[in-house]
Amino acid sequence: MKLMKLMSRRDDLHRMVDELPERVLEQAQRALVYCVYPDKLLPTVEQAKRRVLERSERNLREFSERAGRGYMMGMGGGGETRFDGTHHSSMSAFEDGKDATFHVYIYRGAKFEIIETLEESNDGRRIIRRERITGPDGNEQTLTAEMRKAASDESTE
Repeated sequence: MKLMKLMSRRDDLHRMVDELPERVLEQAQRALVYCVYPDKLLPTVEQAKRRVLERSERNLREFSERAGRGYMMGMGGGGETRFDGTHHSSMSAFEDGKDATFHVYIYRGAKFEIIETLEESNDGRRIIRRERITGPDGNEQTLTAEMRKAASDESTE
């Protein structure tokens, strides 16, 4: 039954691609390439970290320049800076074959870097979420949450 569903989906996808208007082929190709090779298109965690930290420094510098002029909060481009200097910025990435997100938080002057990953367990029944947190002192901790997938998720496999 599972093979029949898979074949039906593939046939449906082939039909849809065949019916695409010429003007959207490039867009569809980019979407499909991302689905097949996400690790080739997303930045690595190190690349995301560099971009996020650069963006954070720029946002915080701009914030400090405006802070004396009634400025309350700024958001945009995957980040947020509040009136008290609290800051968060993030970017999607790819690490060790897994989707990841790199976050930087600045809370009361203390900087935290977090690499968050999500993956499915080997048996496909659970979702595993990890946060590798590096604190202001450079110490690192990993938090892990492993949750059963909803019954409806398991039945669609």
